[in-house]
Amino acid sequence: MPLPQPNLYPAFNIVRLSHVELAVTDLAKSRAFYVDTLGLQVTDETKDAIYLRAMEERGHHCIVLRKGPVAEARDLGFKVFSDEDLDKAAHFFDGKGLPVEWVERPYQSRTFRTRDPHGIPLEFYSKMERLPPIHQKYALYKGVKPLRIDHFNCFSPNV
Repeated sequence: MPLPQPNLYPAFNIVRLSHVELAVTDLAKSRAFYVDTLGLQVTDETKDAIYLRAMEERGHHCIVLRKGPVAEARDLGFKVFSDEDLDKAAHFFDGKGLPVEWVERPYQSRTFRTRDPHGIPLEFYSKMERLPPIHQKYALYKGVKPLRIDHFNCFSPNV
């Protein structure tokens, strides 16, 4: 089977996989797992949400735990190169007949939500608040201490 040709000029430029937002039914138990067992660092905490980052992450968060009635993945976040790419991405998804909903997110610039053709919730933005590096602050290391979140694993019933 021949390999497909690379797309050197995509409709918009994704810089990286950025973050995932998870709905959790028990914030305290989830905090204990993600902070004490996995070793992620808390960057902000409210009564309804906990923002976490890994040791090499410079962005404000790579995981958001948000209190919810059922456990689920709420958003898979992608950082695009520029505000222009963000507008191009919104236009791309809208042109495919997929929903585009502009939302406000703490620590992120303009952000929109959509769903892929299989219903997986996606989020796109161009800027996130950056934090000082912590990867050489060894006293913070505990648990598994992941350096970064660099991929998502999604399952679809019909590929």
